Amino acid sequence: MLRRVNGADRAAALAVLLGLIAAFVPWYSYMSATARVTVNGFRASLLGDLFFLAIAATALLLLMRHRVIEDVISERLDERQAFSVVAAVAAGTVLLQLVLDAMGGGRSLGFGFLLAVFAAIALGVAAWLKRPREGARMTVRQMLQEDTFD
Repeated sequence: MLRRVNGADRAAALAVLLGLIAAFVPWYSYMSATARVTVNGFRASLLGDLFFLAIAATALLLLMRHRVIEDVISERLDERQAFSVVAAVAAGTVLLQLVLDAMGGGRSLGFGFLLAVFAAIALGVAAWLKRPREGARMTVRQMLQEDTFD
């Protein structure tokens, strides 16, 4: 099993580790009257929940790749596409949360948000390092040439 671990898997595992820690560590804090309120990834908004779901999906993809659980995706979807979608969701949620934090006055970003940014970057690196499927799929033009209408 360790022989099948490549750089993309290492980057994805690092993203899962950082993402799980980031979900529980405060993302931002603000003052409310006399109290200081800290907000973690789950309480941040729907974006924190989407980030956690992207991290959980990455963990499931890694477990399926190493045959720990049953692989139900690889026949329908390329691993590179799946990791790209998960990385895009994670990066999108982090960027949207950054915009919302910048627009909301009086908020200070926390260490959890920084970890979430690094996890999203690691997911992007994992998607970039993934190799395409060995048997390259046919393009539409190739499919149309194969099916000649006589």
